[in-house]
Amino acid sequence: MTTSRIKIFILLMAIMISASVFMAGCSQQSTQDTGGGTDGADSTAALEKIYTFYDKVQLGQTKAEVDTALGVTAKEPMADIFQYTDKNGNGVMIGLSSAFSQDGTSKFVFDKRVEGLEAYLIKLPDDKRITAEQAQSITEGMTYEEVKAKLGGEGYELNSTQGFEGKPEITRVWMKKGISMLTVKFSGPDGTDTAKIIVDL
Repeated sequence: MTTSRIKIFILLMAIMISASVFMAGCSQQSTQDTGGGTDGADSTAALEKIYTFYDKVQLGQTKAEVDTALGVTAKEPMADIFQYTDKNGNGVMIGLSSAFSQDGTSKFVFDKRVEGLEAYLIKLPDDKRITAEQAQSITEGMTYEEVKAKLGGEGYELNSTQGFEGKPEITRVWMKKGISMLTVKFSGPDGTDTAKIIVDL
């Protein structure tokens, strides 16, 4: 498979996964919102639980390794895309591909995404949010460390994808007032990775 065909394949997979994440996120949000509301402290604690589950999955793992790490049965909404949800409703979606395998046939995790995150992010307290001015100060080429210094804290990871140069691409979000947000895609290992795509909504 040529590099251009691999890139097209990965792009198509990313689009399919994003659509599924959006639908699953909306469904999960409506379910959680009918449960009686969540205050800021509860939201922060819930986010910690979500990431404890999400962080068990690593790029490059096989599906069998993910199954063992998470200990739950996955749903397969489409070929090579699997959704895992624990007993508390925390979710992670993975995409498998053979594009990065040495033999060209073995499939490994090339993308992982948090599910059900939206319902908690919109309820973050003010001290966990950034201002519009802070968001506007972020430019392409800044390292994650520089962005954190400007924004006063960590971004919430939305997904991590295997890049073509061996570097992971990690998308992070910082919430502003209401449902507004700053989303930044970084390329490279944490700390030295640089901002590539910035969406300020």
